[in-house]
Amino acid sequence: MGLGIGISGPNGSEPCDDANVVNSDSSYNQAVASGATLTLPDINNVDSDGSVVVTPAQTPFVATACGPGASVGATLMKTNKSISVRTGDDGDLQEGRATDFFTLASNNPFGTTERFTSELGSQTYTNNIVIDWSTYNGSTVLGYINQAQSATTWANAIDNSLAYSVGSYTSGWRLPNISEIYNLYDFGNSNGLNSYFLYRPPVFNLGVNIFWSSTIGRLTNQTYIGKSQYGEISYTGLTGSNSYFPCRNFTVSGTILT
Repeated sequence: MGLGIGISGPNGSEPCDDANVVNSDSSYNQAVASGATLTLPDINNVDSDGSVVVTPAQTPFVATACGPGASVGATLMKTNKSISVRTGDDGDLQEGRATDFFTLASNNPFGTTERFTSELGSQTYTNNIVIDWSTYNGSTVLGYINQAQSATTWANAIDNSLAYSVGSYTSGWRLPNISEIYNLYDFGNSNGLNSYFLYRPPVFNLGVNIFWSSTIGRLTNQTYIGKSQYGEISYTGLTGSNSYFPCRNFTVSGTILT
């Protein structure tokens, strides 16, 4: 459910359901989801402070975000680091979203709590596409190619990513930025970009490599790179044989990704 606009009245705010405000003397507590149309009955005036005067009830209503404060983001995923050496470290506190690095707090559109699936919702990656449902915003989701590609320059990695094509996904690919790479690090695995499920094939088969990102470095002749081992981020010049993997934003409609 997307961010909506609620109408708070005498009885407080209701959850953000898809609905129009009906003409009632007792309650106008309704809301519309993001992208829906909000229709208020008998509006006489909207004051400068946002108050809406409505007849026949003549009760002031204020348009507010749903609930006590609408969400503008999500809790970060857990790092998957389970080893603890002292009280207060990550392995001890286990801060982050959901059960672990691989488990969502709620179902993905395929009805499972799997963070990573194929574009078909399975654990069989025929097209080498891995969808990361931790990035799902209700309409789009980020997906990656789970095989390392080779590039001799940063520009080569960008160009090859833009030209990448697999199956019906013939456009829209790009080189991920450094945050999109770092979001994949599994700190419970010494080779952090090769995430393994217990008793399952690896989700990512990226090897022990250094990966180009699309993020320019501190200087314009440098770019940030992600190292698959130990979760390291550094920067380097724009030439040299490093690896890369394309990513893409997918539009989600039910269980169909385009």
